Amino acid sequence: MPPAAPPPAAPRLLRRSVTNRVAAGVSGGLGEYFGVDPVLFRVLFATTAFFGGAGILAYVIAWAAIPEQGAAHAPVDRLIGGGRRSSAPTWVLIVIAATVVWALLFSWWAPWRFLPWMFLPLLLAALVLAGALSRRPTQAAPPLPAATADPDATAAWVAEGRVAARERRRRAAPVRWATLGAIVVVLTILGIIDATTGIPIPLYFWAVLLVVVAGLVVGALLRRPIWWMSLLLVPAAIGLFVFAGSRASLHDGSGDNYYTPRTAAQLDDTYHHAFGRTTLDLTALPALDTSRTVHVRLAGGEVRLLLPSSLPANVHANIHMGTVQIDGRDDSNGMNISSDPITTSSADALTVDVQITAGQLEIDRSP
Repeated sequence: MPPAAPPPAAPRLLRRSVTNRVAAGVSGGLGEYFGVDPVLFRVLFATTAFFGGAGILAYVIAWAAIPEQGAAHAPVDRLIGGGRRSSAPTWVLIVIAATVVWALLFSWWAPWRFLPWMFLPLLLAALVLAGALSRRPTQAAPPLPAATADPDATAAWVAEGRVAARERRRRAAPVRWATLGAIVVVLTILGIIDATTGIPIPLYFWAVLLVVVAGLVVGALLRRPIWWMSLLLVPAAIGLFVFAGSRASLHDGSGDNYYTPRTAAQLDDTYHHAFGRTTLDLTALPALDTSRTVHVRLAGGEVRLLLPSSLPANVHANIHMGTVQIDGRDDSNGMNISSDPITTSSADALTVDVQITAGQLEIDRSP
């Protein structure tokens, strides 16, 4: 008799590890799936986290898309199922999602427009994840064990899982509410100080980042983890990256501000705003008798300078992330722009120093 054929090897499934894990087991599961040291993936996620939080976002996406060992569905499956069971019409959800995508990707003030290289880590993570998930077996799932084949036993197993989940949430509730309460209290205190004297905008994101990290550490030490709150680290990291080095504050005010000084006395030395659009119309300003410097500062938005060709003026642009346009044409774009797009040699020239954290400088040199 010919020797019996060996049984087929069990198909490999991409799962988050429950034994080799530091946070959610993503790196451990990827290491087990590809047969490499999980430290490589941990270093990759940690390194790309400095690219505007891309590593953190990629880790969260992997956590949402990859099921845990022993689980049949990923967290995103429960989210999608909840959306399908919600009472909100489908078109409302589509409109909300489209609005968010437009605001993040296509709005002129969005930082992503000026950082195409920021998507590289996310693209690589998405390709690895898509390739791994595409290798899932196509055959039917193995039958349930005999102990769970009975409908009553299956219902009892599901009920037991729900009870365990509720117990975990109950145990983690004090840490969760304490962390959320600390975020609200800290942001309220910062808001009061900002309304009184003004504080740099990055302090808000630093506060959220530090409080969330402290809550995660305390929860892990007390064995009451609140890992879902790590999602708050993504907007905090993005905000820190976008507004890094900004001295603007919410105390400066926001909105659409239009200034038209007609004399040197009406021309202020500073025009500071937090968000919005600041238009400085100098078309009615006569030539100055002495040199003068005007500082324009904006955290996020657009600065428009309307300069007549007869007015000797020097414009210095210092933009952390954005574009500079002169007469409707792009002069420069990207990050850390420091240039002098308009320069005259007159000793009595007006110098306009523009500082924008994230946004656009538009200069119109009309006759």
